[in-house]
Amino acid sequence: MTVNGGLLYKDLIPGYRAAHTLYSVKPYTGDNMYQLSLSKTENSTLPPILNAIEVYKAKDFSQSETQQDDVDTVTNIKNAYGVARNWQGDPCGPVKYMWEGLNCSFNGLNPPRIISLNLSSSGLTGQIHYSISQLNMLQYLDLSNNSLNGPLPVFLNKLRSLKVLNVGKNKLTGLVPSELLERSKTGSLSL
Repeated sequence: MTVNGGLLYKDLIPGYRAAHTLYSVKPYTGDNMYQLSLSKTENSTLPPILNAIEVYKAKDFSQSETQQDDVDTVTNIKNAYGVARNWQGDPCGPVKYMWEGLNCSFNGLNPPRIISLNLSSSGLTGQIHYSISQLNMLQYLDLSNNSLNGPLPVFLNKLRSLKVLNVGKNKLTGLVPSELLERSKTGSLSL
């Protein structure tokens, strides 16, 4: 067996009905084309046979994992509401596979943080879950077009980075917490 003309394995003679796994610990890198060739041994009367081959490509996951507190919190939110989305793995990474309805901040060597949560029209019922207040980097929260009930909770005051809060078209009752109302009046929060 050769790769690009260089010998990889010599005199491979598997036993009858025995499976043999061969592998190379030397990775082949770059954008080069590799040609794998099988040739019969000098004393073989039959051509070589190959049953299967597997080729793996290493993916670059150099991006940091999402901060664990954010992962735990968004998982709690998913479980509390029974969110029916394909939320598996790391919420923010790889970027191409970021969870639907989330946006994250990527700040150099710091772990990604969840900065946006859009659960609009997600069939949410019950009250606004306390876990949301633990996403302390959250800037945008959309819970509109659901069946959420009860008051707009005071614990949303903890979201100091929050710039947009959309809870329209729900069944919420009561008053808007005074601190959120004040932030809305000063223009630091779109309510």
